[in-house]
Amino acid sequence: MPSNRIFFHSMLSLGIFLGFTLSVHARNELVKIETVKGANSNALLATNNSRMPVTVTLQLSSYSNLTSSKRWPIQAQLTGGQSMELVQISAANAQFGYTIDYSSQFVQGDPNARHDANVSYQIPFAAGQGFQIVQAADGPQFTHQSVATRYAVDIDMPLGTTVVAARAGYVVEVVSQFADNGRIETEFFDKANYVRILHDDGTWADYFHLMQNSSQVQSGMRVEAGHVLALSGNSGYSATPHLHFHVQVNQNGTIISLPFRFHNSHDGVFTPRYQSWLIPDTPTVNASKTKARKSLRECLPGGKTLDNAAIRCLSSS
Repeated sequence: MPSNRIFFHSMLSLGIFLGFTLSVHARNELVKIETVKGANSNALLATNNSRMPVTVTLQLSSYSNLTSSKRWPIQAQLTGGQSMELVQISAANAQFGYTIDYSSQFVQGDPNARHDANVSYQIPFAAGQGFQIVQAADGPQFTHQSVATRYAVDIDMPLGTTVVAARAGYVVEVVSQFADNGRIETEFFDKANYVRILHDDGTWADYFHLMQNSSQVQSGMRVEAGHVLALSGNSGYSATPHLHFHVQVNQNGTIISLPFRFHNSHDGVFTPRYQSWLIPDTPTVNASKTKARKSLRECLPGGKTLDNAAIRCLSSS
């Protein structure tokens, strides 16, 4: 799984800003730190390009001849899309230049959010059959070994299965450009397609390893439980086609996964267990807007490899 924390670094030297930004999510600069030059001082400005709230922290590493409008470290909370001046800096002795070396990091999510313990989640796929959970909190943890993924579930399912929202909320991130050539190799950590949905209580759910270019939603959309999100795939850090699903929250500056419960008409409300089966109910939400999809057999005849034409066939509505 991709990391839910992104680090940025900027450096100023000899009174001249040599700003640069590094990000493990280089494809999508979610939070930007930039310098705005003024007549007698310079401002550090943070812009939250995502729709998620974020907490930005600046840490001072070294400096010389520097005066600052605020004490360091500097921390600020930004709502989705917000820009904010974090601090004004200038030379303590105006006759000389100054240097500053600082780092910054951001953590997504509202640190004051609390998961609604009464909520249960819809089965996150629509299919005519059940699929088995192959990794869960009560079983062997092959890849879910961090606090951010402790309660995640991996659901074994074939390519092209319809993935639906498990709970209502706002779509805040959509990544869909990566190929379905997953590998258990470090270079694939940040190459998973996914949809992130922010819930009304400040928690969010991630739907990972989706099929390339199959997303049916856009950032900013409000979706209800059962709304079609995308098709399942095998993108990113993945050995076989499956859906990774988890619920997360920002807990005092740390992204943690949360225990959650599913519900369906067959089992009622229940905690997902290792090697148990998830049986989806008959889809009802936005079904009238969704055309019948072609099966993998129709789009991928025997002996044919999964190419762009097959993906377009599976993704078409």
